Amino acid sequence: MSSAPIDLPRLRALLDTPPLRRVLDALEKRQRLGRPLTGTLTLTDATDGERTSIDELLGRSATIGRSLRVNLPELADALRLAEVAPSLEAALEALRGPVGNAKAEAAAMQQEWHSLSTAAASQLQPWPEIGGWFQVLIRTGVLKRLARGSAEDARQLLHDLVAICRILPVAGEPLPAIAARLFGDAHALDPGTPRATLAVRAAARLGRVPFADDAETRRMAWASVGVMCDELSAPVLVLNLRAASDTPLGRLLRSAAADAEPLHLSQLLLLRHPLNGDSALRDRTIFVCENPAIVALAARRLGIRCAPLVCVNGQFATTTLVLLRQLRTAGARLYYHGDFDPAGLQIAHRVMVEGGAAPWQYDAVRYRSAPKSVAFAGRPGPTPWDPALQAAMRDDGRLVHEEAVFDQLAVDLCRSD
Repeated sequence: MSSAPIDLPRLRALLDTPPLRRVLDALEKRQRLGRPLTGTLTLTDATDGERTSIDELLGRSATIGRSLRVNLPELADALRLAEVAPSLEAALEALRGPVGNAKAEAAAMQQEWHSLSTAAASQLQPWPEIGGWFQVLIRTGVLKRLARGSAEDARQLLHDLVAICRILPVAGEPLPAIAARLFGDAHALDPGTPRATLAVRAAARLGRVPFADDAETRRMAWASVGVMCDELSAPVLVLNLRAASDTPLGRLLRSAAADAEPLHLSQLLLLRHPLNGDSALRDRTIFVCENPAIVALAARRLGIRCAPLVCVNGQFATTTLVLLRQLRTAGARLYYHGDFDPAGLQIAHRVMVEGGAAPWQYDAVRYRSAPKSVAFAGRPGPTPWDPALQAAMRDDGRLVHEEAVFDQLAVDLCRSD
């Protein structure tokens, strides 16, 4: 390209005028598509102003017709002869700024994302459950959206994700501490950022827990890999749960069980001193109830004769689910009972599906024989462990409180393994 100077004021007066705006737009589009500014440019439905301006600029006789043909070499010559620009390319850049080649840019961007995919496959190889998921994010454009279209930002997200995967699982470390350790900012993994979005979903996959984007499932995802969120809130209530391990949690459980004292366990204790491999829990029957009143009744009436009992306390939080999963991993058998009402069925379904429990005196036969209370609100949901239960509750429509059947539950609670 010639290095001759550009006379910008005269160039604007000649070419950057309203009648020639479509010509400039068409030249810019050509260059973005990677096409040379040669040959002929045709404007359809040309206005009288456009035709007059082009004819005068090219120094030709007046033309007629609906379309207007512009010979681009002649246009370039006209600009050179007028000494306003050495070429069409130089004139366009002076008036519109640097014009990229869209085709070349798209090819380069495609190569960038292909390179990112290759890098991800290599860097995430130690975690196949993460690597496959990350490739899906790339293919579907989710990662591009999270990175706001920037391959460089996407590479940084990959780098951060690898850093997170390398340290997981941990043994009861608070999420802010991990964020500060990895990224120098205690809030770097707070919900709402692309990094946090990827991190918590990766934690769920590493911990093999289902994920839904709400506060409780985010806590559960982190807890599944030993990361604590609100580690001292929402403790889980237990009675006579014994452990063999010589840890603060094991000693605390044995001490409380010796006197049949109900005990609240924090997520902090469970993640720092997990019960996953405790030998005292292998093949042990552990009962799970919905309401704290059942634990109180069992402690008062049965005392040390009561079997191990865990209370989910309604729509249970992460700490409860952490305990149930640890008990199942240790080899315990879990049996669940709750209120007979629509909300109770929802809780039961969670305990059985997410906690791995089996029903405990929680079926259609027990519902029909139980003393009934007032009519419940809502409709009973599915009861896959006993389909007849849903039908029985739908037909009767009355609530059965768990406390009303404590005497029947106590028969099982007094039986040893």
